[in-house]
Amino acid sequence: MVYFDSKQRSDGFDGPIDVWILGGYLGAGKTTTLNMLLFEPRSVGQNPALIINEFGRIGVDGALVQRQELRRFEINKGSLFCICTKTDFLKALADIAEGDHQVVYIEATGIAEPVDIEQFLAEGPHAGRFRLRGNLCIVDAENFTKVAAFLKPAISQVRWADAIVINKCDRVDDAERQVLEKVLAELNPEVPRCWTSFGRVEAEFLNRIERRRRDESLKECPPSTIAAVSLTAEVPLERASFFAVLERLGEHILRLKGNVAFEDGAAFVEMVCGRIRVKQPLDLLSSRAGATAFTVIVHHIEKQAVIEAFAPCGCVPCR
Repeated sequence: MVYFDSKQRSDGFDGPIDVWILGGYLGAGKTTTLNMLLFEPRSVGQNPALIINEFGRIGVDGALVQRQELRRFEINKGSLFCICTKTDFLKALADIAEGDHQVVYIEATGIAEPVDIEQFLAEGPHAGRFRLRGNLCIVDAENFTKVAAFLKPAISQVRWADAIVINKCDRVDDAERQVLEKVLAELNPEVPRCWTSFGRVEAEFLNRIERRRRDESLKECPPSTIAAVSLTAEVPLERASFFAVLERLGEHILRLKGNVAFEDGAAFVEMVCGRIRVKQPLDLLSSRAGATAFTVIVHHIEKQAVIEAFAPCGCVPCR
């Protein structure tokens, strides 16, 4: 790795900018883990830059980042590991390279099938300015074995990881833990693993991570069985009707997240693996906190069928 010397930085830092990738399936706790890392003492002094990759038009995950003052780039045209986002990703790297940042955290979309992005870091005028420190896969202890059997990205994310963070361990018993430990050991036996809750990762664990180089070309498109639909509405939604749609689409919904303006008040609604959570609405980039704007990620169902399912509620696709 060649250290960059294109200009004298105001902070005196002259080494490569560390890059950490946070991967893992939908709802595993990537944003929660990112928030924990951003308040870790070492990160606080490194002026982190963030690249948030979402599958959908609405920037929900970016709004969930607790340190809103940090420089943030949102890429939502597709997976970070897909050729369709390469231009946006390279532009973000170029902008970050010109700033006073010592670390970059990349949160990948939950349906991404990872490939090695070191080829990106070695391209163009920013070659040598970045060092890929590691790919952390966040695993949902409660739901991983439920989705891994039929969703290829969940398996690929574990196999490509340089370290595995098993999150939500407070939701499984000893027997479930032993089964998951065995599954992960078979998929990727060589990398360090830690069990945690609420995305807490100790600095000592990060220090143990060794980057493993792999070779695979960029993907041309997202998995054909998975689609994202971003929806909005101009009028308040009837609460019972909305949740009836979620129940009807049930097994097709991999993830739903965003604001919904109900007749009795707005709320942030999140659904993963059949579990629904409702809390206070967010200030999303694409809407006011009190307006409806949400993304639903589905599999084995046409996008048009999803649009038609929500249409009676007053929802239309985001433009």
